[in-house]
Amino acid sequence: MLRHALRFALIVLTALPLMAFRMPAENERREKLLYDVRGAFVTARPDVPQGLVIATDMLIDEAIRATVRSIILPRTIITVRIDTASHVPLLIGSRHEARVTVRAISVASGEPIAEGSFKTSIFLLDTKEADKELAGRIAERIAGEFKLDGGQRPAIASALFP
Repeated sequence: MLRHALRFALIVLTALPLMAFRMPAENERREKLLYDVRGAFVTARPDVPQGLVIATDMLIDEAIRATVRSIILPRTIITVRIDTASHVPLLIGSRHEARVTVRAISVASGEPIAEGSFKTSIFLLDTKEADKELAGRIAERIAGEFKLDGGQRPAIASALFP
């Protein structure tokens, strides 16, 4: 009797996680917040290094120009504001951080559609190229969020598995 009760409990405990799994319906597979980004405008506070702003603007613009959409999506422009940029010296190297706010604005109406902010950081041993590296990290994050093609750097996995 105890053996049957334990077997039943094992089946129930195994079935509960499987019951929580649900395949998305065909109409739910569409991206809900995907836009056709037509341009970007990068601004920053006065204390943010100018090299960081210029490099971020160039990398985001490059990603936008490399993106081609096969379906019609709402046209937007994005404004990127670098709120803070700081570096923390460590025993070996330094950590560079930035807080960024991104706003998507409709081309048709001029109204803001979406807004979000994020914080990103990098660790570098040599701080000479810190602005370019941090700009690359910011551009990668924005390109990933808006599904832009030009924002990803080649990785070892893409080199091994074309």
